[in-house]
Amino acid sequence: MGGKRMNAGLVFYLAHRTLLCQKKIEETLKFYDSGITDVKICAKQSDLSPAMAHLLRTLSIVFVVGDSPEARPDCAPPLLKTLHIPVKATGEPKGVLRLNGAEKTGYLIESLNQAIVVLPDIPEELSLMLLPAFERLALKFSLSGEFPSEPAEPFQQMIENSMNTLNPGV
Repeated sequence: MGGKRMNAGLVFYLAHRTLLCQKKIEETLKFYDSGITDVKICAKQSDLSPAMAHLLRTLSIVFVVGDSPEARPDCAPPLLKTLHIPVKATGEPKGVLRLNGAEKTGYLIESLNQAIVVLPDIPEELSLMLLPAFERLALKFSLSGEFPSEPAEPFQQMIENSMNTLNPGV
Protein backbone atom coordinates (compact mmCIF):
# COMPACT_ATOMS: atom_id res chain seq x y z
CA MET A 1 0.00 0.00 0.00
CA GLY A 2 2.95 2.33 0.41
CA GLY A 3 1.55 3.91 3.57
CA LYS A 4 3.50 5.38 6.43
CA ARG A 5 3.36 5.61 10.20
CA MET A 6 1.87 8.81 11.59
CA ASN A 7 2.36 10.11 15.11
CA ALA A 8 -0.45 12.17 16.59
CA GLY A 9 -0.93 14.53 19.49
CA LEU A 10 -3.85 14.67 21.89
CA VAL A 11 -5.22 17.66 23.78
CA PHE A 12 -7.84 17.31 26.48
CA TYR A 13 -9.76 20.56 26.97
CA LEU A 14 -11.86 20.57 30.14
CA ALA A 15 -12.56 16.90 29.38
CA HIS A 16 -13.84 14.38 31.90
CA ARG A 17 -13.67 10.96 30.23
CA THR A 18 -10.03 11.29 29.23
CA LEU A 19 -8.88 7.68 29.63
CA LEU A 20 -11.81 6.18 27.71
CA CYS A 21 -11.54 8.74 24.91
CA GLN A 22 -7.78 8.30 24.62
CA LYS A 23 -8.25 4.53 24.43
CA LYS A 24 -10.81 4.88 21.58
CA ILE A 25 -8.51 7.16 19.59
CA GLU A 26 -5.47 4.93 20.18
CA GLU A 27 -7.42 1.83 19.11
CA THR A 28 -8.31 3.57 15.85
CA LEU A 29 -4.76 4.82 15.26
CA LYS A 30 -3.46 1.24 15.67
CA PHE A 31 -5.43 0.19 12.57
CA TYR A 32 -3.23 2.63 10.65
CA ASP A 33 0.02 1.63 12.37
CA SER A 34 0.04 5.01 14.11
CA GLY A 35 -0.11 6.25 17.66
CA ILE A 36 -0.25 9.14 20.12
CA THR A 37 3.17 10.47 21.09
CA ASP A 38 2.24 13.54 23.16
CA VAL A 39 -0.71 14.40 25.41
CA LYS A 40 -1.54 17.85 26.79
CA ILE A 41 -4.21 18.71 29.35
CA CYS A 42 -5.90 22.12 29.31
CA ALA A 43 -7.67 23.01 32.53
CA LYS A 44 -8.52 26.53 31.33
CA GLN A 45 -9.14 28.25 27.99
CA SER A 46 -5.82 30.11 28.09
CA ASP A 47 -3.97 26.76 27.99
CA LEU A 48 -5.48 25.75 24.63
CA SER A 49 -3.48 27.88 22.19
CA PRO A 50 -0.04 27.15 23.74
CA ALA A 51 -0.81 23.40 23.87
CA MET A 52 -1.93 23.37 20.23
CA ALA A 53 1.07 25.42 19.10
CA HIS A 54 3.44 23.04 20.89
CA LEU A 55 1.93 19.93 19.27
CA LEU A 56 1.52 21.42 15.79
CA ARG A 57 5.22 22.31 15.66
CA THR A 58 6.14 18.64 15.33
CA LEU A 59 2.99 16.61 14.59
CA SER A 60 0.73 16.39 11.55
CA ILE A 61 -2.41 15.26 13.37
CA VAL A 62 -3.74 16.63 16.66
CA PHE A 63 -6.90 15.34 18.33
CA VAL A 64 -8.66 17.81 20.62
CA VAL A 65 -11.17 16.22 22.98
CA GLY A 66 -13.36 18.67 24.84
CA ASP A 67 -16.24 18.87 27.23
CA SER A 68 -19.49 19.01 25.26
CA PRO A 69 -22.48 20.18 27.30
CA GLU A 70 -23.95 21.53 24.03
CA ALA A 71 -23.93 19.96 20.55
CA ARG A 72 -20.29 20.81 19.79
CA PRO A 73 -17.22 20.59 22.02
CA ASP A 74 -16.49 23.71 24.09
CA CYS A 75 -13.03 23.88 22.52
CA ALA A 76 -14.43 24.39 19.00
CA PRO A 77 -15.25 28.15 19.19
CA PRO A 78 -11.86 29.25 20.58
CA LEU A 79 -10.02 26.96 18.15
CA LEU A 80 -11.97 28.26 15.16
CA LYS A 81 -11.32 31.84 16.25
CA THR A 82 -7.57 31.25 16.75
CA LEU A 83 -7.32 29.55 13.34
CA HIS A 84 -9.31 32.36 11.68
CA ILE A 85 -11.92 29.94 10.33
CA PRO A 86 -15.11 31.79 9.35
CA VAL A 87 -18.21 30.74 11.25
CA LYS A 88 -21.82 30.83 9.98
CA ALA A 89 -24.59 32.45 12.03
CA THR A 90 -25.47 28.94 13.29
CA GLY A 91 -22.00 28.60 14.82
CA GLU A 92 -20.96 26.02 12.24
CA PRO A 93 -17.53 26.60 10.66
CA LYS A 94 -17.25 27.17 6.92
CA GLY A 95 -15.06 24.83 4.86
CA VAL A 96 -14.59 22.27 7.64
CA LEU A 97 -15.70 18.63 7.56
CA ARG A 98 -18.44 18.09 10.13
CA LEU A 99 -18.24 14.80 12.03
CA ASN A 100 -21.71 13.70 13.08
CA GLY A 101 -22.37 11.63 16.15
CA ALA A 102 -25.71 10.54 17.55
CA GLU A 103 -26.19 13.76 19.56
CA LYS A 104 -22.89 15.64 19.28
CA THR A 105 -20.80 17.17 16.52
CA GLY A 106 -17.08 17.12 15.89
CA TYR A 107 -14.91 18.65 13.17
CA LEU A 108 -11.95 17.82 10.99
CA ILE A 109 -9.96 21.00 10.35
CA GLU A 110 -7.35 20.63 7.61
CA SER A 111 -4.47 22.67 6.31
CA LEU A 112 -2.15 21.66 3.50
CA ASN A 113 -0.08 19.25 5.61
CA GLN A 114 -1.77 19.07 9.02
CA ALA A 115 -5.13 18.18 10.55
CA ILE A 116 -6.93 18.90 13.79
CA VAL A 117 -9.72 16.53 14.82
CA VAL A 118 -12.11 18.18 17.29
CA LEU A 119 -14.13 15.64 19.26
CA PRO A 120 -16.54 15.56 22.23
CA ASP A 121 -15.38 13.74 25.36
CA ILE A 122 -18.06 11.08 24.94
CA PRO A 123 -16.56 7.70 23.92
CA GLU A 124 -19.77 6.47 22.29
CA GLU A 125 -19.88 9.55 20.06
CA LEU A 126 -16.21 9.11 19.12
CA SER A 127 -16.97 5.71 17.64
CA LEU A 128 -19.33 7.35 15.13
CA MET A 129 -16.96 10.22 14.29
CA LEU A 130 -13.61 8.46 13.95
CA LEU A 131 -14.57 6.45 10.83
CA PRO A 132 -15.31 9.47 8.58
CA ALA A 133 -12.36 11.37 10.07
CA PHE A 134 -9.96 8.53 9.31
CA GLU A 135 -11.32 8.02 5.80
CA ARG A 136 -10.06 11.56 5.09
CA LEU A 137 -6.89 11.31 7.18
CA ALA A 138 -5.81 8.02 5.57
CA LEU A 139 -6.07 9.59 2.11
CA LYS A 140 -4.47 12.89 3.13
CA PHE A 141 -1.46 11.34 4.87
CA SER A 142 -1.17 8.11 2.81
CA LEU A 143 -1.73 5.98 5.90
CA SER A 144 -1.73 2.24 5.35
CA GLY A 145 -4.31 0.18 7.12
CA GLU A 146 -8.04 0.17 7.21
CA PHE A 147 -10.78 0.86 9.72
CA PRO A 148 -12.58 -2.46 10.35
CA SER A 149 -16.00 -2.66 8.73
CA GLU A 150 -17.39 -4.63 11.68
CA PRO A 151 -16.69 -4.37 15.40
CA ALA A 152 -13.74 -6.52 16.49
CA GLU A 153 -16.07 -8.47 18.78
CA PRO A 154 -19.60 -9.35 17.64
CA PHE A 155 -21.30 -7.95 20.76
CA GLN A 156 -24.83 -8.24 19.41
CA GLN A 157 -24.29 -11.93 18.59
CA MET A 158 -22.69 -12.53 21.99
CA ILE A 159 -25.69 -10.97 23.75
CA GLU A 160 -28.16 -12.99 21.71
CA ASN A 161 -26.23 -16.21 22.39
CA SER A 162 -26.12 -15.55 26.13
CA MET A 163 -29.84 -14.71 26.19
CA ASN A 164 -30.63 -17.97 24.38
CA THR A 165 -28.50 -19.87 26.91
CA LEU A 166 -30.31 -18.23 29.82
CA ASN A 167 -33.76 -18.62 28.27
CA PRO A 168 -33.75 -21.74 26.08
CA GLY A 169 -36.83 -22.16 23.94
CA VAL A 170 -37.55 -18.42 23.70
